[in-house]
Amino acid sequence: MGLKAGFKPQETVRKTIGIYFNAPNWWEEIRTSGFDAYKSSGSKAALATWLRGAQPSAGINTSGLPPDTGPGTEAPDAFGPMDSYEVIAMHSPSSRVRRVYAVAYFPQGPLFCCFDLFRVSGAWTTYGLKFSLSPEQVLPVELLEKTG
Repeated sequence: MGLKAGFKPQETVRKTIGIYFNAPNWWEEIRTSGFDAYKSSGSKAALATWLRGAQPSAGINTSGLPPDTGPGTEAPDAFGPMDSYEVIAMHSPSSRVRRVYAVAYFPQGPLFCCFDLFRVSGAWTTYGLKFSLSPEQVLPVELLEKTG
């Protein structure tokens, strides 16, 4: 299973499960600063940004992150540098909970990302992260199967 040809995530999800697409300012700061850190300094810098203020009990799954490229990195499965990223979809089941699906693009291929955010005391914090090179491991079935 993979993303089908002609797949239009924004149209598809809007029709099927009502995910919102115009990310408000709270996501802009997390998204741009985290992905900018990934682009300039690798996954550790991005995680430090995305996890700022996260609780120790947060469900953080970084096992799907490929190793970074860089000086002294000789892993054959290393990824990098990151080219760009985009938000695929955002779901807001309540006013204090958000799930954001994104994809980061590397010369070696895409990295699919899922961010779970929670608003506490007026501030947004990450309480869940998941990454995978396989879209089936991160994206909901609605994003994988529907073609609009």
